[in-house]
Amino acid sequence: MKRLGKYPRHNRRFARTVPLVALAALPALLIACSPRGNSFAYTGRMDVDPIILSAQANGVIDVLTVKEGDAVRKGELLGQINTDRLQAQRRQQEAQLAELDVRRSAAEAQIRQAEAQLKFTRDTLAKTEKLLSEGGATRQRRDELATQATVGEQNLAALQSNIKLISAQEDAVKAGIDLTDIAVRDARIVSPIDGIVLDKFHYQGELAATGTPLLELANLEDLTVEIYVPLAALGSIKIGESASVSVDGVARRFSGRVTWISSEAEFTPKTILTQETQTTLVYGVKIRVPNPDGILKIGMPVEVRL
Repeated sequence: MKRLGKYPRHNRRFARTVPLVALAALPALLIACSPRGNSFAYTGRMDVDPIILSAQANGVIDVLTVKEGDAVRKGELLGQINTDRLQAQRRQQEAQLAELDVRRSAAEAQIRQAEAQLKFTRDTLAKTEKLLSEGGATRQRRDELATQATVGEQNLAALQSNIKLISAQEDAVKAGIDLTDIAVRDARIVSPIDGIVLDKFHYQGELAATGTPLLELANLEDLTVEIYVPLAALGSIKIGESASVSVDGVARRFSGRVTWISSEAEFTPKTILTQETQTTLVYGVKIRVPNPDGILKIGMPVEVRL
C-alpha cells in the first residue's frame, strides 16, 4: 500500500473556485471573463468527487489499518468489523440444519416402512376379496383389511406432509445462513475504487453501527474544477463542451468537458433582482478533467478556458 501524503481538506472543502478576480464588483467580473481570442478564461481549484465508505454491519472495528493519503486498489480489504457473534450464529444455524437432516432421514425411513405395510395390506385385501367370492374368507375379515388400508394411506400422507414441513424448515435455515454470510461479508470494509484515502473517521477498537462513516476515498484519475460564469456568457456554454485547463509551472494543457451547469444563480437573491444586480449574476459550471498521470492535485489553482 503506497503512501501518497495527506491532502489539505480545508482547501478542498471551503476554497471553492472563484473567477480570476473577486466578483464583488462588475468591472472585476468582466476582467475575469474577458475573451482571449475566441475563448473566455476563468480560474478555479481542482476538486474531486469523494466516496464516503460506511459500515454495513454493527460491531467493534477489529482492523482499520489504512491511513490518510494511502493509495488503495479496488477490491482491497481496508478493514474488518468483528464477526464473532455472526460466526456463532452460523454455527447454530448449521447445527439446526444437521438436526433437520437427521429428522428427514428418520421420516424417510418411516415412509418406506409405511409404504411397505400399506402394500402388504392392499395385497392381502385383494386376496381376501378373491377368497370371499369363492367362500374362503369372511366379510368381516375383508372389512378389517379395508380399514387397515385406509388408515395406512392416511398415515403415509401424514408422513409425506412431515417431509414437506422438514423441507420448508431446511429452506428457512438455509436462507438464514445466506443472510448470515451476507452480514459476514458486509463486515469486510473493501475499497470500491482505485484511489487514495482522503480522511479517516474511526479507528480500530471503536464501535461502529450500520451507516457509520469510516473512510473517505477519492479517485485522483478523474478530477473536477468548478468555475463561475456570468449570466452574459452562460448562453454560450453547453453540457459536453470541451474546455482547456492549464496550471502554472506545467507546460502541457489538460482537456476537460463541461458536465454540469447550475440552474440557479448565486450571490444575488432571486427575489431582489434589479437592472444593476442582473449583470452580476453568476452560475456554477463544473468541468471534469481526466488526470491519468496524477499531475493535477486536489486544491491546485488552475485556469480554465471555454
